[in-house]
Amino acid sequence: MKFQLLLSTLLFGVTVASAAPVTISGTARDGSHKNAVLPNATVQLLSSGKNDARTVIATTQTDAKGKFTFPTRDLTNTELLFANIPHQGYSYWTVAYDGGQRLKQVGINVNPKKVDLLVFDTTTQPNAAPLDFQVHHLAIKSTPTGLHCIERIVVENPSNLTYLGFGQRKISVLLNIPSIAKNLKLDAPANDAKLLQTKDGWGVVMPITPVAYGTRNAIIYSYDVTWPSSLPWAKTVDLSREAAYPTKFFFVARETEDKELEVSAPKLGAEAPQQLPIDGKTETRLVNSIGSPMAMPGAEQSGPAVPAGQQLDIKISRPVSSLFWGFAGLVVALCLFLPLALLKPKGVERRENASVNSHTSPRGEENVAFAPLNGFAVAPTLNSSSRELVQKIANLDDAFEARQIDEATYQSQRAAWKKQLIDSLATAADDH
Repeated sequence: MKFQLLLSTLLFGVTVASAAPVTISGTARDGSHKNAVLPNATVQLLSSGKNDARTVIATTQTDAKGKFTFPTRDLTNTELLFANIPHQGYSYWTVAYDGGQRLKQVGINVNPKKVDLLVFDTTTQPNAAPLDFQVHHLAIKSTPTGLHCIERIVVENPSNLTYLGFGQRKISVLLNIPSIAKNLKLDAPANDAKLLQTKDGWGVVMPITPVAYGTRNAIIYSYDVTWPSSLPWAKTVDLSREAAYPTKFFFVARETEDKELEVSAPKLGAEAPQQLPIDGKTETRLVNSIGSPMAMPGAEQSGPAVPAGQQLDIKISRPVSSLFWGFAGLVVALCLFLPLALLKPKGVERRENASVNSHTSPRGEENVAFAPLNGFAVAPTLNSSSRELVQKIANLDDAFEARQIDEATYQSQRAAWKKQLIDSLATAADDH
């Protein structure tokens, strides 16, 4: 039986949880008062469950020196426990026990006998906790009808107070989101964050903790924008905005597959390929930026790259496909010369009939000559059917260049629509 258990563990990676007595103790400090010890504070011990749900499993009090100790309990090597202090409307926590040593893999060592728990006073006054953006990242990606945008912001609070937001709705961060944004949503919300509309734009409801607390205040939201017209030569969207807060590093990034997109942003630097951390791995992005992230080694910056209130003009364009211009030339040629080929025999026939029947006009006037008809007497305009086919072919060209369809499908569909267009133009010309 023991052999079978060992074999299962080696082959299938089964972890057998073992329990051992553990005493969790530490010190609570007040970060708003020079890290002074925090006496007579209630400390909770929480277990982690599914979907990051946490349950209180023990409670104790700090003594006059800010020390706290939980009764010894049997803990397995798979458990992850947290120490928590609710203080002035916000709950501050830290890892108190890491039985599986999961955090050690990322350089964090947890000693259950020396748990340090830092709390801060809170405020609802914006001037008491002035904010800035350490990083503001605007990611753009092509869609069949426009762009999908994701904005990632790291908010810094250099004060020693946790900012809970102002007003009845407790909005802590104001956002200048383009008015053309559609399907706006807050991604991966933390701390029950909410996105609310204001009379001037949008705002986020979430506590912003001080930098000294050591937790990043990240805001991520996404939206879609559509090209202002279905015409192939009218594909430009305006993502300009006024900086709501001082910003140390702002950049627009797109995948290399979207290299055809043109970014017009005078205050940002020239486009350059950069290695960025994306979903746990490093990938290449085409970046236009201003400033530098303070986290980069050797980065020095006396002030924000983008002061609050400064206008950032950002326009994204998709140039007309070269395939479309080639096709447009064909359409123009068909509009000009196909009517000439089809209508010239009719003109000849009309002139011959006029000379055979009479040289007298319907009014009885003699020697009235009829104006000869030619291809240019018919305006080279497209009917609704032809215009629809032109748009379909233009959209197909864009989809092919964006690698959204394979070449076989592209060539087959384009040939079919091209034939329909020629037939449509011929029919329209014949009707004249």
